[in-house]
Parts: sequence; C-alpha cells; structure tokens
Amino acid sequence: MRFTNILLIIAMVIAAVAAQYKPVVLMHGVNSGAKDMNLVKEWIQQALPGIYVVNVEIGNGKLDSIFMTMDEQVEAYTKVVTSDPQLANGFNAIGFSQGSLVTRGYIQRVNNPPVHNYVSWAGPQMGQFGTPFINIKWLDRILGSVPYEKWAQHHISSAQYWKDPYHLEKYLSRSAFLADINNERDQKNQTYADNLSSLNAFVLSYSTVDKTIVPKESGWFGFYANNTQSTIVPLQESQLYLQDFIGLRALDEAGRLHFYSTDCKHGDYNGNACKNYFTLYTLPWLQN
Repeated sequence: MRFTNILLIIAMVIAAVAAQYKPVVLMHGVNSGAKDMNLVKEWIQQALPGIYVVNVEIGNGKLDSIFMTMDEQVEAYTKVVTSDPQLANGFNAIGFSQGSLVTRGYIQRVNNPPVHNYVSWAGPQMGQFGTPFINIKWLDRILGSVPYEKWAQHHISSAQYWKDPYHLEKYLSRSAFLADINNERDQKNQTYADNLSSLNAFVLSYSTVDKTIVPKESGWFGFYANNTQSTIVPLQESQLYLQDFIGLRALDEAGRLHFYSTDCKHGDYNGNACKNYFTLYTLPWLQN
C-alpha cells in the first residue's frame, strides 16, 4: 500500500508540473516529415517533464510537404490542432523552415485554439528567391517567373512563397499564398493582423550561413529591394512593417517581437549540432 501511495504521489506531482506548461505543437519543413522533428520533441520532453507535445505530420510526409499546396497544408495543420482536446486552451508553436509559414498561416487565418508563443526557425517569412545550395543569380533570374505559372502554384508548395524582386507585379497577382498572408495586396485582411498581434511573443531566427533560405534574412522578414539581389531591406524599413500589414509593428512596439541569429546550417536546426540555440532561445518561450 505504501509503495502504491508513493507512486500515486509521484504521478500527482508529475501532473502538477506538466500543468504548468502549455502544450507545444511542432511543424516540420519541406521535403521532410514529422520524424525529422522527433529529436526536438525529445529535447522538450526532457527539459519539461510531463509536457504535452504534438509533432504534426503533413499528409504522408515528404512528398506531400512538396506537392500539397500551402493552403492545404494549413488546413491539415488546423485539422490536427482543432481536433485535439488537449490543445483546446491554446498552445505554443515551433515552425521550422516551410513549417514556419504553415504555422503562421494557421495563426492568421484561424488561431482557435490560440497560439501563445510562436517560434519560427529559419523560415522564408518574406519569401524565397534563390535555388537552395546553388544560389546562382543569373539562374534565379531565369527561373524568376516560372513559379508563378498556374501548374506550379497549384502543385508545388515552395512556388507559393517564391518572391521575384524583378517581377513584383506577377508576385502580387499570382502568388497563391505568401502575398495573401503577408497582406501585400491592396485589399487587406484585418483578421490577419489582429490574430498575429494577439501573440504573447513572436520569436524569429535566421542563420548567418543559411544556403537554403534565400535571402537568409527572410527569416527576420528581410528581403531584397525591388529589382536587385544585392540590397536587403530589413523588416523595420519595409512597408509590411511601416504600414503594419500583419501586426508585426504592433508586436514590436509592445516588446513582443524577438530576434536571434545562429550559425547553424539550415538542416542542422533540428539536430544536436544546434541544440544549444534551442536551449538558449526557444526553450524559455515554452516555460510560460
């Protein structure tokens, strides 16, 4: 009996500790699946015993992360989190690479249950204009408008956040996802700004050595100036911020927008080589 009582007390203590932490939802990137975030799930559970963690899988994994549209991926994410009763009172979210856009799409369009703290790991928040690892500028210009073709917009996820600084009119008229959630068209969706600015914290990272996200500063909502690949316009100088299209300025002025950089290779964010950055800059936002 005494041993049983001890076990009961231990279980009650673990439950009480777990209740201190909001659940966490992880979202993997493109050409990836939930298994690639399993180590991150382990880090969280080791640091915060008893915490509830959901590691979202988009469709059937790698292929669907490439060939499902971003809208479909946001819908899949929404289905997972809205059907889980343990998330009903809200959760903290981590999105990696393309997964950061899927997560933000959910926050801006749905956010019920609400996201409390949102951590973006090396996401193409302001768009992608560059072939990963190759990064040959003339090749990027040749490819420039191909992602705006209907077949690409309807079938390739990354085409929907491709942003060609030499053809912004095509981007604004044809981008099926990013131009919408960044509220860059003339018709604004106030719900997008209201939902994002409701976050307790929005934490943005980018890697100084990233060769996958181009430009790498997109992780901080920086992007190329119009008609160039040599000048980066930082978030605070962009119209997205100055006119507060999606609530980032409101978050910043309230002290709830946070930035950090790493020296991680893009694919190492969810591996032991970059665990120190997780401990320093992500874990504190999961501890409420």
